Amino acid sequence: MSPIRQIPDEVLGEIFVHCLPTDRNAIRSLDEAPLILTTICRDWRRVALNTHRLWSSLHIFLPPDLSHQAMSRRMTGVRMWLGRSGTLPLSISLHTRSRPVHSPFKSATSPPPEFFINNAKLLIGTIASFCDRFGDLFLSLPPLYLKMFDELSGSSFPVLQHFRVRDADVHNGTPSLWGYEEENDDVWFAPLLARTAVLKSLRVSDIHFPAGGYLDLPINWGNLTNLNLQSSANQGLYTSDALTMIQRSPNLQHLHICFLLSLDHHPNSTPIGRIVLPHLRTMRFHFSPSRVSFEENDTFRSQVSSIFGSLSTPSLKLLSLSGWNGDRSINMKSIHDESEIPFHQLETLELALEMTPKELTECLSSMPELISFHFKDMRVPPSFSDHHLSALTPSHDNPTPLCPKLTAIRIILSMHMLEEVNSVTSSTILEFARSRAQTLKTFDMYFDQDQSFAEDDLIALRKLKENGLNMRLHYANYPVPQQDSPSYGLPSEPVFQLPMPANRKQISDMEGIYGTRYIV
Repeated sequence: MSPIRQIPDEVLGEIFVHCLPTDRNAIRSLDEAPLILTTICRDWRRVALNTHRLWSSLHIFLPPDLSHQAMSRRMTGVRMWLGRSGTLPLSISLHTRSRPVHSPFKSATSPPPEFFINNAKLLIGTIASFCDRFGDLFLSLPPLYLKMFDELSGSSFPVLQHFRVRDADVHNGTPSLWGYEEENDDVWFAPLLARTAVLKSLRVSDIHFPAGGYLDLPINWGNLTNLNLQSSANQGLYTSDALTMIQRSPNLQHLHICFLLSLDHHPNSTPIGRIVLPHLRTMRFHFSPSRVSFEENDTFRSQVSSIFGSLSTPSLKLLSLSGWNGDRSINMKSIHDESEIPFHQLETLELALEMTPKELTECLSSMPELISFHFKDMRVPPSFSDHHLSALTPSHDNPTPLCPKLTAIRIILSMHMLEEVNSVTSSTILEFARSRAQTLKTFDMYFDQDQSFAEDDLIALRKLKENGLNMRLHYANYPVPQQDSPSYGLPSEPVFQLPMPANRKQISDMEGIYGTRYIV
């Protein structure tokens, strides 16, 4: 008998659990655990079906136009899957739109067809029957279906600790062409929150909120340890509203908020006072001005100052700041000098801001404990240059480099427009990589265009990678539009649209319109 067949069922079940994805819920695919484990042999199938933890998470996608027969099979599958989880708390994610992506534009402003609504009601009713065991729930639904979920679910969610919600008809902050939005300022998921007793984590994205709507949510703010509020395009929380909400949540460990800087909103209208967050470890702020301007704006700057001047975060380890900064509303030196943010103990810094090269140098020089640095350069010409890489490079001439504990660095360089000279050269990159090769775990640099690197430097860089350095140097792969394509005019031909990967916070290496090409 082979050794694997001698393993006790309990141990084998534990091994199976470690085959589950760790960054998302399990999916109904025969290529992944748990379903693939039921196809190997009879014994493995028996062990898999009897291991409750394998079936306690599930992601469910409902195509709006699913046929009646397919809908019936999907509901049966969901009941069987979750039924195998015993009495364990469940982690569920549900996604559906009010229309298929290919829905014709002419019907985009009307309510979803009754057929689609009935499908959603059937599936939501099936899932809602397990509501007393929801431990982690992610609803990616149109507002109409969020209301339906509220009506069909039970009277309480006794073990729900993590709740995430988004409008599925919104894509990248913009309502989809096929989205249907009722003209109503009601927050459809608010009644769900009123039925939670132990909620610790709330994440909201791409949902329209009336002014002050977050403050009216029926939630025990004092229980929250994770608060993540990402609004749709041109939306966010006014400064005073956001600070009031943060003040109600003294036990936060993770905070992610989009602030709306408004010319008509004055933060001093609502005195907040000092807000102490003793347990906060990660803080991510995005700033969205109500008006884009390249001139300095005292109103915006005063709102930013009031935010950082109000917060005391003695345990902070990660700081992330992003947003429009062409008017210099967000000044890192002022934040450093006037706030109680412990820059000297920060371990992770993420910046997606326009800032001067001097500001960037001063910022890095104030963080001796920095381990991870992510910087999306928003400036033309770029802020990040050879000067910064040299300052980070230990050498005979630079025995005390900036950020000596750095193990991860990721740089996304902005579009250079008409700039002919590279802000970062291959020789400086090589010296940095060599000097940090023993301690650097991740070195990722993205350029908006192909780079003219010296061949000897490229050979040396590739040698470092072959020797184990986790390094990636890559550039944008812009598709070339064809002026005489033989397929033009066909109904299935997509309209060419130039991508803007340099304006994206995350760069994908997947094939397709947003792919990139490797240098190293």
